[in-house]
Amino acid sequence: MEKGLVVQIAALIIVIGVVSFGGGYMLAGGPEKFARQYTIGENITVNVKAPGQTEYTSVNLNSGMTVLDAVANVIQIKTELYSFGPGVKTIDNQWLLYAVNGKYPTVGMDKYQLSGGENIELSVA
Repeated sequence: MEKGLVVQIAALIIVIGVVSFGGGYMLAGGPEKFARQYTIGENITVNVKAPGQTEYTSVNLNSGMTVLDAVANVIQIKTELYSFGPGVKTIDNQWLLYAVNGKYPTVGMDKYQLSGGENIELSVA
């Protein structure tokens, strides 16, 4: 094979790879989705109501932090690590459930990222 032909084939493979990667990146949400999902920095406030409390406690965090971060700022907790993530208990060994704005999320406290203004209500199972 001619050296020039090998160089052209290699260049074509590189161009196809770059276009495929860029297209996949944009289909997955591009820079906006990546920034929303992982950026931490902006100050936010959320409200947490612990079991037995009648009022919410205001918690200041950074955007992108999780419900687990907010809860840990309000009450003492224990965590147990499982294959699906941490299970969260009160200091008295009662499992904690949580709702955000009145709805029960389908992800653990460590996965639910906060954007500010959420009302988090804790209950024991």
